[in-house]
Amino acid sequence: MRNGHYPLPPLRPELQAAHDEMDAKGDYFAYAVCRTHDGQAWEVTTRQGGMYAALDGRYLDHDEAMAAGVAWLLEQLDREPTADEAAYRALWESMGASGGENFSG
Repeated sequence: MRNGHYPLPPLRPELQAAHDEMDAKGDYFAYAVCRTHDGQAWEVTTRQGGMYAALDGRYLDHDEAMAAGVAWLLEQLDREPTADEAAYRALWESMGASGGENFSG
């Protein structure tokens, strides 16, 4: 414990690589595919601004996971953002947070 907070554990290497891949693109919306923690399936990690998440599904092969990532991305690009999402995006862009800088609001 440091200053009343516990440090976050490091991400597993394949998940860190997925985050690094998304950060390198510098896009507001991004996705990356990586193996699940047990190596038995594939998962899709997403990024919206500086917030990372994962899609709920587990996919049997890489192509299926990539298709899910593309579908998620197209859905994000096609929908109208809420007022909160638009405000967060404006803040994220004003902070120069694209290109891999860490900003989580």
